[in-house]
Amino acid sequence: MSVGSSPPISGKVNGNRGRTQPRLNPVKRKAVTLAMVLVVAACGESIGSGSTPSTSLSNTTTASSSISAPRAGVISVGDLGVIVPPDDAGEYPPDLKVTCGGSGPFPLSALAGIEPLDQVDPGGVTEAIEPFLDSEEGQYWPQEGWHVLHQTHEEVLLVVKVEGSLSFMNVSNDGSGWRWAGSSGGGDHCLLEFVYPESINAVTWILDPARPPLTEESTEIGVVLNEVECVDGREIRDRLLPPEIVMTETQVFMAFAAETPPGTAFTCPGNPDTPYVAELPAPLGDRILMPGVQLGIDLAEYVPAHDTSYPT
Repeated sequence: MSVGSSPPISGKVNGNRGRTQPRLNPVKRKAVTLAMVLVVAACGESIGSGSTPSTSLSNTTTASSSISAPRAGVISVGDLGVIVPPDDAGEYPPDLKVTCGGSGPFPLSALAGIEPLDQVDPGGVTEAIEPFLDSEEGQYWPQEGWHVLHQTHEEVLLVVKVEGSLSFMNVSNDGSGWRWAGSSGGGDHCLLEFVYPESINAVTWILDPARPPLTEESTEIGVVLNEVECVDGREIRDRLLPPEIVMTETQVFMAFAAETPPGTAFTCPGNPDTPYVAELPAPLGDRILMPGVQLGIDLAEYVPAHDTSYPT
């Protein structure tokens, strides 16, 4: 048993971090180490604000969701519409929409076409980011080496890797020209994740450190859930939707989501953690349990490194 994309949970442990950058389309699936998730779980830390679990929910997967096999060797439970498992060749569809560290969404095929901004600028993007880079805050961001990760007629997503760390910038066009629309840092790694439908709230999960270790015979997985969106710090309770669980011959993917609470404006004091036990449609076996809703692909491995260090 083991856990994929970060550390191992149950099934086979996959620590394949050193891999070359493929130029395949569709992009081949790869696994990254799952150590961070396990370390967090082992330390007993909560997912979100750090509050202690307050509500325990029993699993309702088998009672309210049908089990189907979309293709040979794949068992699927739930219908959140989040998880798209790799095909028999270990590849995802190139038009699959993904996010990374809050940036995106963008199609998976974008990884095969990351080009320097100074070579593919559609006209006006370089000028649009200059005011920010010249500002007091912007002087601490990389001044050059930006690449186009994805672009449309209305938006351009830029990325740069300096000293192994990723940074992002968004540029938008409302019809009157390109404008800088925000910047964010992504850290040394940026693991691609499936995209949630806008109609539901994303819910993150980690293994529940209070539960016994997983084995190949495990048919239940204890997790700790935390709602991502701002909901005034409300507990999930009966807003929790049946999870989506997809088991292939080698991996297990799990996605959790909640119904959006009534209202239009919410504060963000931090959401409480919720223990939950998910029932697998089959024993875990030696499958890799993928953390969160990650694909097992690290964007950092596809972004060319820039030699210039950050301004000091």
